[in-house]
Amino acid sequence: MSTEVRTEVDLDAPPGRNLAAPHRFFWIALPYAIYIDFITNGGVSLLLRQVGMSVEQVANAIALLGIPSSLYFLWSPIVDVWMPRRAWHLLSTLASAGALALGSFLLYRDPQLAVWVFLVGLIFCMMISSAYGGLIAAMLVPESRTRAAAWAQASNLGGGAVGLGLILYLALRFKPAIWVPIATLVVVIPGLAALGLREPPRHASVNFREHLRRVGHELRETCLTPRNFFGLFLLLAPPGGGALIGLLPAIATDYGVSGSSVVWINGVGGGLLMGAGCLLGIWIPRIDRRVAYGLAGALNAIPAFYLVFARPTYRVYLAGTVVYLITIGFTSTLSMDLVLDIVGAVGKSGSLRYSILTAFGYIPTAYMTWVEGRAARSYGFRAVPMVEAISCLFDLPLILVWVFWRRRGLAERRLRSGPG
Repeated sequence: MSTEVRTEVDLDAPPGRNLAAPHRFFWIALPYAIYIDFITNGGVSLLLRQVGMSVEQVANAIALLGIPSSLYFLWSPIVDVWMPRRAWHLLSTLASAGALALGSFLLYRDPQLAVWVFLVGLIFCMMISSAYGGLIAAMLVPESRTRAAAWAQASNLGGGAVGLGLILYLALRFKPAIWVPIATLVVVIPGLAALGLREPPRHASVNFREHLRRVGHELRETCLTPRNFFGLFLLLAPPGGGALIGLLPAIATDYGVSGSSVVWINGVGGGLLMGAGCLLGIWIPRIDRRVAYGLAGALNAIPAFYLVFARPTYRVYLAGTVVYLITIGFTSTLSMDLVLDIVGAVGKSGSLRYSILTAFGYIPTAYMTWVEGRAARSYGFRAVPMVEAISCLFDLPLILVWVFWRRRGLAERRLRSGPG
């Protein structure tokens, strides 16, 4: 009689060497970044207002368009089956670009229908994220995933902001017959970088039931081991949420900052600053990803405390915001790197597990935005950066306890094993 013992080594092993250059994932992530920024970060809302929608209607439309970002793990498993992940990436890129083109033309005829077309495009857009997350796990050795995360997050934050700015610039100056085809190509062309990927072959499951059983095993290994459980807890903790990003424009007037400056600092300029912060992650030493993420989150407290205690002037707002956008970009790289570390080997469900863990990252953003808003109502505008600063230090004592616990456990095991 034999008993089958299943551990993490049963997952499809990571490659012995990199099968793609980490910087290539800047381009592979770019279609996702441009499409989602255009749809949810101001592009579509501005154009909907211009074609006659009321503010309430625009708000309802943007709320609807925000749903796929929170639920895409429900359909992300499809990226792990039937076709190579690079094929899913290309298919999703083309579908997203097609939705952008059709929806943009419909904006001027039937804005409500255009919103539904953009929603369909977002469903495919989120599959781009699932695909490139699985590709990183399948094609890169663990030591190179930090660099890939840095390039991908620089694309998401900096590249997406530039793409949004370019599309809006064209849309506000040219007719749809000109700007829509160009915007479509802006989404499609970087996605073609996936054509050159040589994704390793997958080990086929015996049948669908065997596939589901294997997926369930991988989910348990990812979420329920002590090492990974602590990483999951850190992803749900406040420091990586970056809630202050969305509230900095709201407190700008309290620092004497004009609307045009807010548009630049928190718009394309802010995206470039966060992208630069993401790329700083390339040079961090190879330390435990949980420790690195906790320390990176604590860095965000520095500019937040500065905004609290310095005089509320334009220069203070500018300096604090610039530094915060850089540090939160750096933190986002470590967040993605931690997700990839928890995912481990790609296995049968790499894209699914990546999508679930990435979705966790939206939770602290949501609850910290609510908490900071409540604090501002009760204690004034300085309460926003104050709550942010204190929350950024949340992980530090947990990291210290965890490191102590690990070292103590290692010492006990050495004592039990004895000399030799």
